[in-house]
Amino acid sequence: MTELWRLTAGQLAQRFAAGAASPSEALDSVLGRIAARDGDIGAFACVLEEQARARAVELTEELARGHRRGPLHGVPVAVKELFDVSGAPNDYGSDVLAGRTADEDAECVGRLRRAGAVIVGTTRSHEFGWGITTQHQTRGSARNPWNPDRVPGGSSGGSGAAVAAGMVPAAVGSDTGGSIRIPACFCGVAGLKPSFGRIGRTGGVALAPSFDTVGALARSISDAAVLVEAMSGPDRNDPAATEAPFRADDRLPSSLAGIRVATAPALIDVSLDDGIAKAYGTALDSLERLGAELVEIDLPPAAEILEAFRPLQMAEAHHVHRSMGLFPDRAGLYGDDVRSRLEAAAGVSIDDYLSAQHQRRRIVAVFDQRLQTVDALISPISAVSPSRIDSPDEAVLNGERRPLRDLVMRFTVPQNMTGLPAGIVRAGFDPDGLPVGAQLTAARGRESTVVAIAAALQAELGPIGTPPETERTDGR
Repeated sequence: MTELWRLTAGQLAQRFAAGAASPSEALDSVLGRIAARDGDIGAFACVLEEQARARAVELTEELARGHRRGPLHGVPVAVKELFDVSGAPNDYGSDVLAGRTADEDAECVGRLRRAGAVIVGTTRSHEFGWGITTQHQTRGSARNPWNPDRVPGGSSGGSGAAVAAGMVPAAVGSDTGGSIRIPACFCGVAGLKPSFGRIGRTGGVALAPSFDTVGALARSISDAAVLVEAMSGPDRNDPAATEAPFRADDRLPSSLAGIRVATAPALIDVSLDDGIAKAYGTALDSLERLGAELVEIDLPPAAEILEAFRPLQMAEAHHVHRSMGLFPDRAGLYGDDVRSRLEAAAGVSIDDYLSAQHQRRRIVAVFDQRLQTVDALISPISAVSPSRIDSPDEAVLNGERRPLRDLVMRFTVPQNMTGLPAGIVRAGFDPDGLPVGAQLTAARGRESTVVAIAAALQAELGPIGTPPETERTDGR
């Protein structure tokens, strides 16, 4: 019999409905998996075992009485530590707020609980969400389950690693410049970044409020969609959360006949590493085998979009930390990387910010116009494979060592600048056996299109699977 921790959220729901397993049994299985694997992976900041067991018992009893809350009833879910979880340490991955404990759930967490999810614990994030490696000098760092000597991506690196290693079937993430899509890519799982404003952010710490988007990582794109549905809808305490609730559709296509999927050469303005290029090419070929028509569209260059994004994100992040009374007052408690970004952000002028806002409006208009002519846009998520733990901020592109952020964020930032939904699937593996992802982007509010195409593509490419149980070699 298949161990319960190996199942997707959808498969667990089927087992529960058939009486072949219970929420308590599923929780026991994932807690055992966490105990066995998290010592090497470091995905969790906090495991709420006692709280989760009590909740699983309640939900098991509800099923016995014939009451089912929905597809998440009894499903174990983890939450990125940037969102408050009642009873858990919630210091947002930073020594700056060490000792802080949440008194109540973030809005998205409360919605998941009402939908029947069992909150297992909180997963590690890059400090305050400002980084793409989920490494920290003094606190625990997360590692990639496919090779613990590599980073899992970030900032939702703990969520990506926990899902990939089978420690939970699904997890909450957030995405400001790629923070759901990068871990999904590096860890080889599915992810869904919904349209900006689809999910309320009350009870979560902000990074850059005009970009921050709540979403999900899971063992299938359909499961990620179920989490997004449960969390979605207006939030009276978040003025940006104005989108109507998202409705996941379980009628997923087996063919993409009649679907137009765009490529945009301007968004690939650096060469892809050979292994990445091969896997991305496989994804394009698979779309055509499924019947999709590939067309080329003209979009603003990736470098231009990234140049406009940086002053906006930096200025907003600096304002958030200054408003919270954290920077520069407690500057010495930040990790070196985040502190240096805040120091640089202090130099962004009002002219820089307003000029970038003008560029942003132009970029949004072009994307909105072009995406009306196609069903979706496909693009890479990274030009390179995950960086090494001992040098996390650098990566090797076809033999040349370069900054990781420059080789990743140019591919992920366009969806944040425009607020468009994006779904992530695993396209294949590089020569070292590390996952390679591709992302599908659709017009605003068209998450269902993203999920449908991504699900068909993943079915064609093969199941996500579980990484081999390798241990890290650095002795730390």
